[in-house]
Amino acid sequence: MTTDQMFSSREVPWLKLGRLEERAVTAQEAAKLGGLDFTVSLKELAWVDDRKLTRIANRRAVVCDDDGSFMGITSSTAYRTLNYGEAFSFMDAISPDYVAAGTLRGRRQGFMVVRPEVKLNPLGEDAHELFVVLRTSHDCSRATEVSVMPLRDRCMNQLTLRSFSAGIQHRWSIKHTSTQAARLAEAQTSLKKLGAYAVRYEELVTKLADRQVNEAKARQLLKITIPMPNGKTTRTEEQYRDRLQAILNLWSTSPTCGYAGTGWGLVNAVSEYFDWYRAGGTPESRFIGALEGQTHKRINRIAGLLLSNA
Repeated sequence: MTTDQMFSSREVPWLKLGRLEERAVTAQEAAKLGGLDFTVSLKELAWVDDRKLTRIANRRAVVCDDDGSFMGITSSTAYRTLNYGEAFSFMDAISPDYVAAGTLRGRRQGFMVVRPEVKLNPLGEDAHELFVVLRTSHDCSRATEVSVMPLRDRCMNQLTLRSFSAGIQHRWSIKHTSTQAARLAEAQTSLKKLGAYAVRYEELVTKLADRQVNEAKARQLLKITIPMPNGKTTRTEEQYRDRLQAILNLWSTSPTCGYAGTGWGLVNAVSEYFDWYRAGGTPESRFIGALEGQTHKRINRIAGLLLSNA
């Protein structure tokens, strides 16, 4: 099995390992640098019973052409194989500033990250960078999907906040298109969504920074955000208390979190704990965790509670 590869133009939290790349690249070049420049084919499927082989007419296996590794099973009529470079070519119109690309989950998924020209500077002092993450798959586990990734300069926390507002998305799917005009149209639509999200993000940060929170309230909200694990023992209770206290300590004393005593500081303390302080994990698990896993769910839970004055 070919080892997953990735490259990055800077050391970012979701890609601590990888190849540095200073020059501008296209989607096709980024695919090659990130180990995404392989093709897949559809192969016939069959099952064997008592030495009798029976073909499965309405399904196909997705198989890598270079090493024969199995990616997944799909419908033979509805699925069109799409190389990663083709899927990501839409990104050329979003931004020429590619910062990362690579494979996930044994090459079954691929991603690229670009830095658009959309800027973030909430509160006029809390500088961020805004990134766009595009993921797709060869195992049919996900469509081609765009996610917005705000990265806070002070602490490098991955703050993938939802907008908490109808009609403003932080993640959306795009169509697989084959023409330049269609790709440009998809890119223009996505840039509008990025702009709307950036405005809303700064509004959210202002609201959270204005929300004063005492320690008792912060502890109460953390207990809702991070419930006690099932099957508790004396040991798990102790670990649970230590986890909550670690987040409270980050909230009240960490210079990287800042904004002690506010909702914005508490959101960053939760984010910092799950991004940087949890034991174990890999760059891949931390990256996916920020996009859709535990980190994403916890920071959005605490932000939602704070915004609703729970």
